[in-house]
Formats: sequence, structure tokens, C-alpha cells
Amino acid sequence: MKTIRLLATVLLVGLTIGCASISYKPSLSLGTSPSSVHARVQMNQLADASPPDEKETKFAGFAATEPGTLAGDLATEVTNALLTDFSNNQVFDTIQKRMTNPDLVMNGTIHRFYAQSGINALGWSTVWMDFIWLFGLPIQSQYGAVDIELTLQRPDGTTLGTYHGKSEFSESFSMYTNIQLAIGTRLNKAFDEAVGQIRSQLMNDADKLAARTDAH
Repeated sequence: MKTIRLLATVLLVGLTIGCASISYKPSLSLGTSPSSVHARVQMNQLADASPPDEKETKFAGFAATEPGTLAGDLATEVTNALLTDFSNNQVFDTIQKRMTNPDLVMNGTIHRFYAQSGINALGWSTVWMDFIWLFGLPIQSQYGAVDIELTLQRPDGTTLGTYHGKSEFSESFSMYTNIQLAIGTRLNKAFDEAVGQIRSQLMNDADKLAARTDAH
């Protein structure tokens, strides 16, 4: 029994201390767009409207977007990841942060962007009989969400379209899985899913956006 208690203690300490060395950076891996929006786009930095408490680490847990873990400022990192994807994968003819006489201006808002993990309610309720953890009880959880909204406007401020992508996840694991090491990858998968939705919406509007840029 003392051995099992020691295992529980080691797990809790590991969750509290071990995650301090983990760094997270938002990134996308969607591949080349099947078609492009034929426009020159200036991309402004997104506004971060995500709840502050989703960036906080809970006791014996881990938060991917807390200031000590995130590689930089959330709005800057997400904007840079989107810009890299849209540019490298030919979502638009041209997209840059600064541009003379752009056809379109892109703005956006981060409504949610987080991932947290740690001992769940089942784990805490069984901590005093933690020998059952050895049987693969799902005593750890990771959960998070990405919710991003982008708008395309003419330089005069006329909004041409609003594009929204959202993805959520909630998963549980046994003590044998180190969820801290995988949480960044899981959050980036949700980021991929949300931006994939946005890219599909953009392609649906590609002709409309190109026609309107030609019209002005």
C-alpha cells in the first residue's frame, strides 16, 4: 500500500513540476489549398478575447497557453501561424502583415484557444485508494478548444465576409499516459480543425471575393 501511495505522490508531483519545462507554440499543418482566393490581402493581428481563466494552470495540472508555457503572446503566435499557413499553402494570391494598396484587409478575434490537463474528478475521488489506478482507471483528463473568427473587408471598411472555425476536445487517460507531453500536439490538431473550417468557407466565397476586389 505504501508503494502505491508513493506512485500517486510521484504522479502528482510530476504533474505539478514536470510540466514547467514544456513549451507550446501554435502551428498548423494543413497542406496546400486546392484553390486560391485571387486577392492581395493585408493581415492585421488578431484580437485575443479568450477567457483569462482558460490560460491558468490548475493545481497538479498544466495549461498550454499560460504565459510561462506559451512561446510568446497568444495573439501574435496565432496570427503568425495563420499568416504562415495562408501564405505557404496558397490560400490567397498574396498575404502579408504590411502591404501597399491591398485588395482586402483581414481582421480577426480569438474567442477561445486553450488546452488544460491534470488529475480529474475520478482521480481525486480515488486518491486514497489509488491502488486501483494500476488497473488503468482513467484518472487524468485533457480538454480544450479553439474558436477563431476572421473577417475580410475592403480597405474602406466594408465587410465582405465573416469566417468562423471551432473545435473542442475532452479526453481521459490512465496514469500510464504522460498527457503533458502530448497536449500541445492535441491543441494544434484542434487548431488545424478550426482553420480547416475557415479555409473551406473562404474557398466557397473565392469567386465572390475575387469579383468584388476586381470591382473596386
